[in-house]
Amino acid sequence: MRASPSLAVAGAGLALAAPGKFSTGLLNKRTGYDLCETDCKLAGAAFPDKHTLQLMLENNWSEQCPPIYIGADPNAPTATSKVCLDVVGTDIVFNFASFPGYTYQNAAVTWKLMGNLLKPESWNAPPPAAAEISCSPSLTGDGLACKLPFSDILGVSSSTSAKDLLSGMCPNGDREGLGLYLSFAGQVQSTEDSSVTSFAQSPPCTARDSTGKCIACASSSAYIEVAYRCSTCTSAPACPSTTSTTRTRSCGHRTSTTTSSVTSTTATSAETTSSDSTTTPPTSTATSCSFGTAFGYQSPEKSTTLDTQSGEGCKRWGWYQTPTLAELQSGISGPLYVGAGNNDISKATDVGVWTATANAQGRVTVTYLLNPPYTLSEVHVDLECLPIEKCAPGSYTVGESGLGDVPARQVAVGSFPSCSGGSKAALIVHAAVDQMVRGGTACPAKKAE
Repeated sequence: MRASPSLAVAGAGLALAAPGKFSTGLLNKRTGYDLCETDCKLAGAAFPDKHTLQLMLENNWSEQCPPIYIGADPNAPTATSKVCLDVVGTDIVFNFASFPGYTYQNAAVTWKLMGNLLKPESWNAPPPAAAEISCSPSLTGDGLACKLPFSDILGVSSSTSAKDLLSGMCPNGDREGLGLYLSFAGQVQSTEDSSVTSFAQSPPCTARDSTGKCIACASSSAYIEVAYRCSTCTSAPACPSTTSTTRTRSCGHRTSTTTSSVTSTTATSAETTSSDSTTTPPTSTATSCSFGTAFGYQSPEKSTTLDTQSGEGCKRWGWYQTPTLAELQSGISGPLYVGAGNNDISKATDVGVWTATANAQGRVTVTYLLNPPYTLSEVHVDLECLPIEKCAPGSYTVGESGLGDVPARQVAVGSFPSCSGGSKAALIVHAAVDQMVRGGTACPAKKAE
């Protein structure tokens, strides 16, 4: 069974032929994108919209969280869970929700680029030839996460600009994007008898009831096909005005050039003079430099500044989220920002992503995934009922220090709180971030705490 080679545009989203209560709502909900809110150069650019993810082998059924299962028969599984896809920065993030009664031992995402959805004649053949992302097991067994960089999907350098990466992911602008072949597999351990068993992605659904629940699926499938539509970045900040002047002067055979650049917020000048130079071979030794404090951010609608709280130490920059247990069980995520003084994310450095998940019992896990050259030296997570009493990271629900510059960390936070009197649960994700620099290179200035 194959999807039709072209997905028609209908209003704000891709056309859906599949029935069910989820069809229109998800596609009409086109929220912001973290890079749009921080990079003025992305105004008008198109970005992959996570709310338009569809399963092509299921007649383009709208689904952000494809199911996975344990058992010999996908129509009679021993247990089920899901993998929720998110778009954070220039990565697709995969959040594996827990299976009730099991803990993850390992997991992998196998993927292959299908191609431009508007050019089916150029689509790549389906797997088996494909690439794989290995996802590290959770320290707590309460779900895990891993990410697929846009640069890997497009086969370009990891240093490619965000604007060029978005252009590659959205080759048709504000409409159909790319298609991907995906499969999920791994092993879990039973909490009852410690036996280890395998899980896999559920085959395409062949029948749904009136609520949209799958009631029958294909007997097997080596992969699923996922498509998305792109949306236009409309929330980018205005770029500061820039003027520049260049003056060149000669003196004998020596030439020097002075260039100055002035913006509404900064002024820089540089002078270079030709001279003899020698090349020093690079050293492989890396130095760890303290870079600054990071806080997890989700979106303008989901993130509230700490300074709205009256607790001790809350008059500072940073954010908290107020997810429901149901949202955490589906998985939430966002960028990690360093140096967003006065909560101005246009000044911040995006150093990676964070995810938060909850299992069926309500135990919450937060995962940090940093981009090179950034690493973690400390992590702190707070999960409590509003109002927040203390905003100092040392007073949070859980914290770990002396991590030794690791690129990723998973933290068992504890049970989702039961809040009374209409209060909401507040989640703060914090980290102390280092930057690794080559030997002999001076450490950069530390960002605002």
